[in-house]
Amino acid sequence: MFIDPRSLIAFIVLFAIATLTGAQETSHPNTEILTAQQAIAELEQGNRRCVDGKSAHGHDAGRWRERFLVKQKPFAIVLGCSDSRVAPELLFDQGFGDLFVIRVAGNIVDDDVVGSIQYAVEHLDNKLIVVLGHQNCGAVTAALSSPDQARSEPQELSRLLDRIRLAIALVDREHESTQRLAEAVEANARASVKQLRNVPSIAKAIKEKGVEVVGAVYHIDSGKTTFLNE
Repeated sequence: MFIDPRSLIAFIVLFAIATLTGAQETSHPNTEILTAQQAIAELEQGNRRCVDGKSAHGHDAGRWRERFLVKQKPFAIVLGCSDSRVAPELLFDQGFGDLFVIRVAGNIVDDDVVGSIQYAVEHLDNKLIVVLGHQNCGAVTAALSSPDQARSEPQELSRLLDRIRLAIALVDREHESTQRLAEAVEANARASVKQLRNVPSIAKAIKEKGVEVVGAVYHIDSGKTTFLNE
C-alpha cells in the first residue's frame, strides 16, 4: 500500500497542532481538585497571560460547552464587582467551567452571596474564595460621597452603599482623591473577606477542608491583579 509522503507529513502536522491545542486548553483539567495555593498560582499565571495578550482559551469553542454539559468542576470561587470592565474569566484568562463567579456591585457580601459561595464550597469542593475589588470602582466612589448626596438614589441602592460605607469608615478622607479611592477599594475587599471568614459554615471549611478566603484588586490601567496580604 503506497502512502503519499506529503499526505503523511500533513497528517503529522495536523495531529501535532491538535495535540498542542488540546494541551493548552486543559492545562488544569477539571477532574482534579486544586489546593487554595495551587488555585492562586493558576489565577496569577492566567492574569500574566491576560496582561501579555497571550490568552490560552477559546471562549467560544464548542468543545468547552460539551465538556461541562452535565456537571461543573470550577477550581476557584470569585466574588467580584458587576462593573462591565472587570470580567474574572477574562482577566484571569480562564475558560468555561473554571471559575464559579458571583458578581454584585461593590463586591459586597449579603445572604444571597453567602448562599452561592456555600454551594460552591460544599457541593463543588472549591478550596479558594477570592474577593475581587478593582481600580476606580463606581460603587466605592459613590460610597465615599456624603450620605446626603445619595438620598436621591433608590432605596435598594442606598442600602448597598451603606454596606460599603461601613467597610471604608476608617479610610482617611484627607488623602488625595485617587489615593483615597484606592485605599477604599482595598478596605472594602478586605471587609468582605472578613465577613466571609466569619460565616460559620465557611469558618468550618477553612478549619477542616483547607479552604482559604483572600482579597485581590484588579488594576484596570495595567491589567494586573494583586492579591492582598493579610
